[in-house]
Amino acid sequence: MPFHRISQWTGGFFEDTSLTKIGLEIHLGHQGKPCPEVTEESYDTDDEGDYFTEDPWVPLVNDPQTTMVVDTSGLHSLMIRFCRCTNALSPDMQLFEMGLFPASFTSPKTAFTFAVLDDFLLDNMECGTSAMNYYSKLSAVDLKQLKWHGFSHEKRQPKAGELALFCPACPQPGVNVNLAEKNAADPAWLYSRSLVMDGNFKAEHMFPANPTDEVALTDGLGFMVGDARYKMHLAEAKDVANASRHKLEATGIGGCACARHGCFVPHSMVDFQKGERQMNMDYALCQALGYNTNGIDRALTFYDINCQYHKHLQQRVDESPYLDLPWGMEVTPGIGLWHVHGHQDKCYIRAARIDGKIMETLWAPLNIILPSARGMSTPH
Repeated sequence: MPFHRISQWTGGFFEDTSLTKIGLEIHLGHQGKPCPEVTEESYDTDDEGDYFTEDPWVPLVNDPQTTMVVDTSGLHSLMIRFCRCTNALSPDMQLFEMGLFPASFTSPKTAFTFAVLDDFLLDNMECGTSAMNYYSKLSAVDLKQLKWHGFSHEKRQPKAGELALFCPACPQPGVNVNLAEKNAADPAWLYSRSLVMDGNFKAEHMFPANPTDEVALTDGLGFMVGDARYKMHLAEAKDVANASRHKLEATGIGGCACARHGCFVPHSMVDFQKGERQMNMDYALCQALGYNTNGIDRALTFYDINCQYHKHLQQRVDESPYLDLPWGMEVTPGIGLWHVHGHQDKCYIRAARIDGKIMETLWAPLNIILPSARGMSTPH
């Protein structure tokens, strides 16, 4: 398992390290055993004239003495010893025999596992992923999604949105704030949520060819809302399909993000069926307000059509069994950041800290992959 990732206890915490650091060497040409024609003197120097020393050596990703191997588990800097027998194959062919594709055929310093090449072909064919984007993904992938969020060693099943990360700075009781220690002198914004709402009509999605064959593995556990309950809400709100664009299952998406820091709220993104309607955004807003807000009783919402949207929001929430505001929250229209007479300095400070159109900056990178996602299955 030369691509296994390990951690080393430092006395206070576990620090990422590598198998190479503890002496792993991969020998080619002799079934894993060292080549009898190779001595330590053979590897005293590299092409740039650097020498080994007796000091502890920590291999770096770009160390000239190692070979960079790209695998589905990420990037690895490995000490690969080539066979130097008189009848030995060339270095590139020795790598081929090990299941590695060299980036160069003369003096290879980078190689790709056959597994990562197969995986890239699938990503490229199904998702339209470019080689550059795929490489960026590999450089960040070390652990599985469940392990990232603490579910690899416990029986509890993830709840809605628990496989997605939210803003680390916004108040989340039990995560980064203790409401029991709340001081009456603290400013109100310390314990308030600031949300911006918006839609994206480039995020179209076609009806699946075989919907009965589709199986969702993480339905509602990430940023998109759970499918079944959302559809029941739409049925209750007397939703009708978009007749003018009958080939589209979704004409766009919408949802909520943190207004101060631009982070999507988990389990608050919804599909549109016919434009950016109140029934869609109502569901997104209620889900966003209910995400890790136990005890928070104040939230500010920013929406480019808030002047009309908020007018009957409380009534719509009261009439729907699928819409819930957190306990203690009520709809109070208008904080008038731009029209508070006599307090222009206060308006300026608040406006500088909150970007009411910050979701436009979130849509921009997402729009790059939307053409590829248009025809994918719904679980994708």
